[in-house]
Amino acid sequence: MELPRKYCKFYFMTLRGCERAKCWFLHVPEQGDEKICMAILRTYISVKESGLLKRAVQIFVKYYREVTPGVDFSSQVLNDLLISLLKNCLLWEVFQILNVTVRINTLPAVDVLLKVFEHVASLNIRDAVPTLISTFYKLIDAGMFLELEHFDCIINFLHKLQVSSQEINTVLSIKSRYVFKDLFYNDIYLVPSSGSSFINLCKTHCKEKSDWTKLGALYISARTGCECFDDLEKLSLCIAKILTRDSETDRPGVPFCDFADAVIKNSQPNEADRIFIGRTGISVMYSYHKVLQWTKGRKVLDKLHELQIHFTVLKGLTGAERLASRCQIVNKAAEIFLKTGSLDGATWVLRESEWTTNAPLWPCNKVDILSRHNLLCTLARKYLSRSLYRQAFEVLQNLPGFQNHSDTVDVSQYSCLFNKLINACFERKNLGVSSSAVDFMLSKNIAIDFFLLRGLITALGRSSLWSKARTYYKSALSLGCYPLLQGNLCHKLLMIPSYLSEVEMLLAIEIFLVSNASDIQSLMTTSQTLQIILKRCEDQTVQNNSDYQAAVKRLILAARVSDPKLFLKHMTMNVNMEEVYSLELTSALKWLQENMKWAGKVWLF
Repeated sequence: MELPRKYCKFYFMTLRGCERAKCWFLHVPEQGDEKICMAILRTYISVKESGLLKRAVQIFVKYYREVTPGVDFSSQVLNDLLISLLKNCLLWEVFQILNVTVRINTLPAVDVLLKVFEHVASLNIRDAVPTLISTFYKLIDAGMFLELEHFDCIINFLHKLQVSSQEINTVLSIKSRYVFKDLFYNDIYLVPSSGSSFINLCKTHCKEKSDWTKLGALYISARTGCECFDDLEKLSLCIAKILTRDSETDRPGVPFCDFADAVIKNSQPNEADRIFIGRTGISVMYSYHKVLQWTKGRKVLDKLHELQIHFTVLKGLTGAERLASRCQIVNKAAEIFLKTGSLDGATWVLRESEWTTNAPLWPCNKVDILSRHNLLCTLARKYLSRSLYRQAFEVLQNLPGFQNHSDTVDVSQYSCLFNKLINACFERKNLGVSSSAVDFMLSKNIAIDFFLLRGLITALGRSSLWSKARTYYKSALSLGCYPLLQGNLCHKLLMIPSYLSEVEMLLAIEIFLVSNASDIQSLMTTSQTLQIILKRCEDQTVQNNSDYQAAVKRLILAARVSDPKLFLKHMTMNVNMEEVYSLELTSALKWLQENMKWAGKVWLF
């Protein structure tokens, strides 16, 4: 076995066990580790050693003292443990386990109980009879179902033990009590060996009386007394069909909700009951979805959420939904939430399913993936219309193709959606989501609108978030967002396009400084200068000079916002009527001395 580090390996994985007076590691599996608990018990059972079997009993008793059985509980492990204990003559440990099973409402097989009686009779352990009878009584009260021949077998074993007539009468009284009241007509019926009479009761009474709470009570009684799996399956299908037929009527109310409350709230449900309610709920939801009864479908989903039933890992019980993919089931549920105006509900059910589309255990087809695509696009647009940008981004991140490469979806098609999100964030000055969206797009090689990327760089710089601004500027250069820095960076000449913002201009100057760092010191003793030319755009004619003059002001501002400040000196205007500046070497040298440590790492690429 491979155990998490928090568990004591001496206790769980050696015959001798843990001998520490005070052990810092766990000797009982934690809640949520039922799978580990079952694996440990299986291992001890397979070794067949008496000491380990006793330890298995300790683990079982202590674990289920705090925890109720979940999806990883194995009835086979329980039965095997009891049989192994009997084979090793550990009868009192058997009683310990049986008492726990009564408390957690998870009973062993009838055959195992018969073997306990046989063991006590064959070894003539008369001292154990009172405990045996008491335990038997508890098991019956907890819902263990016996055929009449089982009672006869038990009575024969007790006769072999020559027990008192009082003890025999106790078993006979239990046998005679094995009747139940018809919940609807108050007639007395003998419990049948199959579930057929329960099914007939469902069909004849519930459809006529529409008493869905009583249907839930009837299901509990039937499940308790139904030993045959096939009969229980028939009963479950019958109830599911009755509940789904409500979609064919216009009557108010949702029968499923009353039924689910009766099973889960008004009884002590086991995991099988919760799975049954979940699967039935899926079938009922499908029936309402088919006839566009969105409000009733929503009530079904709200009830499953209220009862904390994780239906997204289940399949339907009747009809096509029995074969439906997980993706399709989640799509239907999310669509119902959308149709009833609940964006949070749609997102909840998608999160609950971990946004799964196609997976080895949950295969789906192209139609399901297309439906998911359309669903998420609609959901994202609705979030954007309500200015809920973080929620919209979460939805977009989980479009088909991102989480699962087997979806065979070209994610480049999502460029427009992400750019719409970034643009909407700009309008509301939400830099956090904008930055996260750009990071995601860069990681997935999704085309970014260069205008938006430049806007983000400028906004980050103006908000003094220079580290982020430099990161995106560097990415923008590699993507071709900017023309190659004209001039010769390593030969003291920089040409800056006049359409850049002051933030972009400063970042271009930083690269220029770092590229010439080794020469700036030597320039201090020469007459050479660092020159910057502010290039005109094609539409910036001499006659229309206002845009160019605004660019001049941005260049001056870029030098001023630098830390430390840089100083530019106007030199001349070239033949293209472009301003030429020299960068004062003293300020350049000071800038490098204070910033070269980080700037070299950022800009030397």
